[in-house]
Amino acid sequence: MNFIAATVEFKESIATEPIKAYGLNYCGAIGTIPSGNTSGDVRFRVLCYDNPGPKLETFIDWEREKGRALITGNLVFSDDPTQPLDLIITTIEPNIPNDMYCNQVVLGNAFFGSDEIKERKNGQLAVKIGTTLDNSDITTWLFMETYESRKKKLNERIRKGRPICVQGYIREYRKDDNDSPYRAIVASDFSTRSEQRKSGRNPQTNGTAKGYAEVDPTPDY
Repeated sequence: MNFIAATVEFKESIATEPIKAYGLNYCGAIGTIPSGNTSGDVRFRVLCYDNPGPKLETFIDWEREKGRALITGNLVFSDDPTQPLDLIITTIEPNIPNDMYCNQVVLGNAFFGSDEIKERKNGQLAVKIGTTLDNSDITTWLFMETYESRKKKLNERIRKGRPICVQGYIREYRKDDNDSPYRAIVASDFSTRSEQRKSGRNPQTNGTAKGYAEVDPTPDY
């Protein structure tokens, strides 16, 4: 599961009927984390569970007022990189200053997609990572960018396929308003589980039973 807390600016409504997604019905809107330049805005399909109550009422008011709200929720990546990320609302608070800015993400179900560490011109490091939908084989690829101070830790921990948990902020960049953005988590830190050493036990040499190293001809059953 991927957690996000962000100030999201309303852009447009996207449906008059409930949106069916993830086995539930939602009300939806397009929202962004503004960057000061539209090519760098992070875009979301903001989803609010379609059930009468204070949360849905607040979401509808946010749509009506077309302002900015502090939203916490679950960040969902899809297999189509041209589509905005889904932000499923847990809490929403629209009573915030218009210039308030928040962009914090914890990516909990990611893994290293490469052993290669790229050094950017701005001094940051970047490595390809993947994230999967819950109980799914669908993988979305993006980059984890981090700071020079994390280089030693990254060199020690990186291994293709190794699970990783990332804390930082999300950024996107679209060249010429391209629908498929460059997408990255800029990590303030990350963590990995300790890897267990593989056992050296081999039944051919450690057991007393005979037959482990012998293969009979295939029977004609």
